[in-house]
Amino acid sequence: MLCTPTINNVAITKTFIDRGAGLNVISSTTFETLQVPYDQLMTTRPFSGMTYGSTIPLGQVRLPVTFGTCNNYHYELIDFDVAHVGLLYNAILGYPTLAKFMVATHHSYNVLKMPGCSGVITVACDEKDVVYSLEHA
Repeated sequence: MLCTPTINNVAITKTFIDRGAGLNVISSTTFETLQVPYDQLMTTRPFSGMTYGSTIPLGQVRLPVTFGTCNNYHYELIDFDVAHVGLLYNAILGYPTLAKFMVATHHSYNVLKMPGCSGVITVACDEKDVVYSLEHA
């Protein structure tokens, strides 16, 4: 599922929701778009499973992630591994983030549901980005 959360006050399109991933990854180009200083990166360990072999990230950073609108939103601080990854996605949110947000994924309807400050937030996933990603995969 692809959606557009707000990460560090920037709407990040093509964010992949992966219930099987054990970490959150943001591409180095997206990291530069967020204009976060590189000195905020903390050291982290290499990970595997996203590319061939092991990936050595540039570092790890904690960023605010928000779903919803100004009337009904859910905000959490999420740890991202920043890496040069050749994927079609700008970011990947794994199960640690989904657990923090208490997200329920509904693949049949292509939506995410989570509690918000004023009730349930329903996030419609981006169908055109899914089609684009499948065509280029």
